[in-house]
Amino acid sequence: MKKKNILYPLLGLILMSACSKEDKLNSQSVFVDSKIPKNPLDNYILNNYTKPYNISILYKFVDKESDMAYNIVPATYDGSIRLTKLMLYSVIESYDKITGSKEFVKNNFPKLITYSGSVPVNNNGTIILGTAEAGRKVSLYNLLEMNEVNGKSAAFLNYWFFKTIHHEFQHILNQNKPYPSNFKEITGTTYVEDEWSTQYPASDPGLAVSAGFISSYASKADTEDFAELYSFYVTRSQADFDAMLNVAGSTAAGRALILSKLAIVKNYMKSSWGIDMDLLRTEVLDRYSKLSAFDQTTI
Repeated sequence: MKKKNILYPLLGLILMSACSKEDKLNSQSVFVDSKIPKNPLDNYILNNYTKPYNISILYKFVDKESDMAYNIVPATYDGSIRLTKLMLYSVIESYDKITGSKEFVKNNFPKLITYSGSVPVNNNGTIILGTAEAGRKVSLYNLLEMNEVNGKSAAFLNYWFFKTIHHEFQHILNQNKPYPSNFKEITGTTYVEDEWSTQYPASDPGLAVSAGFISSYASKADTEDFAELYSFYVTRSQADFDAMLNVAGSTAAGRALILSKLAIVKNYMKSSWGIDMDLLRTEVLDRYSKLSAFDQTTI
């Protein structure tokens, strides 16, 4: 015990002596962020998306930007290059051509686009083609299938990416400038919310059309109905769109409801944004026709 009592004051003297020295603290932080060199795709995104449009593309896996409720894998570097180039050519530059400048996309397009390699699957068996968050972020999936062959297929690109991008973009436009309330009144009592996949199964598209919806998902809510009509129309030829309307099991009454709503969508885009949907569709389809010769990989 005596030894312990003697040690305490000695320790105090040592500490006081150490603290009395006026040592200068090193201003250099021990936590130094490592600089990650940019690869060719990073530079391509910077020069072709971020600088002209204020758009960022996140193709590497970042957990805080990923939906952890699903088991998904990162996109491949090669697939990311292909989609990044194709999206610029087929989607963004189509809007530039029709509006006459980059300002429309710069002011309204989502500011963050994320890529994932695989596809999220819901508990009810439906898959997620893409998601949007707060008018700022769009997430795209299935980049593991983004290869040279699929990069030349308008059908593949439409189904997995481009139609989804136009759809989510329309939501943002609607948030900035709401569409007329009379759109909802046309089929307002028949929207089924989360029951859309069971009420109007994808295996029987005529059922949705006969009820006045261009797709099963359009029956979820008027906001989705509006975006579905827009995105299907500008990414399909008139012949393909007519085929959707006249699918087996459809009815004349259902087609009339769809066309009434389509007229409102067209008028909204023209009066609110100065965009003629038929001219936009022509531009989009013209670019689709040139996909076979488009360079998907040189950056």
